[in-house]
Amino acid sequence: MNRVILAVAGGRKTQSIVEDCRSCPEGRRILVLGYTTASQHELLTRIRAAGVHGHQVEVMGWFAFLLQHLVRPYLPLLYEGRRLTGLNFEGDPGRYATGIERFLDTDDRAYMLHLAKLAHDVAAASNGAAIDRLEHIYDEIYIDEVQDLGGWDLEIIQLLLKTKLRITMVGDMRQALLSTNIKDPKNKPYRKEKIFNWFQLMEQRKLLSIEQAPTTYRSSQPIATLSDSIFDPSLGYAPTISASTETHEHAGLFTVREADAIEYAQRHEALCLRHSRAVAKHLDLPFMTFGVAKGRTVDHVLIYPTAKALQFLTGGARLEGQAACALYVGVTRAKHSVAFITDQQLLNTTAWTRAPILPKAPGPS
Repeated sequence: MNRVILAVAGGRKTQSIVEDCRSCPEGRRILVLGYTTASQHELLTRIRAAGVHGHQVEVMGWFAFLLQHLVRPYLPLLYEGRRLTGLNFEGDPGRYATGIERFLDTDDRAYMLHLAKLAHDVAAASNGAAIDRLEHIYDEIYIDEVQDLGGWDLEIIQLLLKTKLRITMVGDMRQALLSTNIKDPKNKPYRKEKIFNWFQLMEQRKLLSIEQAPTTYRSSQPIATLSDSIFDPSLGYAPTISASTETHEHAGLFTVREADAIEYAQRHEALCLRHSRAVAKHLDLPFMTFGVAKGRTVDHVLIYPTAKALQFLTGGARLEGQAACALYVGVTRAKHSVAFITDQQLLNTTAWTRAPILPKAPGPS
């Protein structure tokens, strides 16, 4: 049965793919797809470290998959005489382009902007040949970070779900900060974190089963509980349970005054996070944005909250959409402590104060 595994941050999503690959029967042919270059590198590194050899498992990017297995072999069936030469990453054919001009530039490179739609159309033009070819090459396909897919990508996934292939997808909608194509109007109601509704629709059609994996092996329970509170319970996410057994002398949720932020960051070697470069420019801290920090694990995190995040943290309205996902990603990077730079007192936090400077012990007389 096809399945989508929705795991929380720190839930060993990628590791679950690696373990499945390692335990697969001899001769089983597996394709593992990742969206970002970083995720592909991480998958390949871990799979090799687990002793799984390349003849069993192949790691590929999502765009490379669409090009290599759907568009390139069967493009002439849709557009006679045309051969794919590559991918145009940044080009835009224009809003009113139609026909082949909408999908290929003058050098016959596919526009990334419309690649998924082109792949879908080519697969349809092949009258089942594209899917039959995939079924003869692979037995299983894994898709990592599935929350980053949207638009016509979901139509491609639906095609795959109807094949003989066993499809397994892993992801966390609450970390939906990236997107294969944010301009793609297809499946607009299911963009980013709302992809959960699309999974539910596919489950209703008996094309997959949804498995929630709410255990985090990274963050302590106070951090996990805070991360849960960012989202409305009506969204249906299972409460996060911490299985972390690590302890630390500096653990919990804190507020740090702006005047103390630099000292705090240095003392606890905290990862400093903010929403964008436009935020907290007056503080001389090695900030990283939430999106860039995605995938990292550290002991301590120091966050400069946006005005909306601060309102939520003081008991105001919950965050929604990208604002909620960004704060979730920031909070869940930490294993032991999360601190917010603010002079206000926040709910369920402890105000951090500088430790007193003790006098030096007298030297030998």
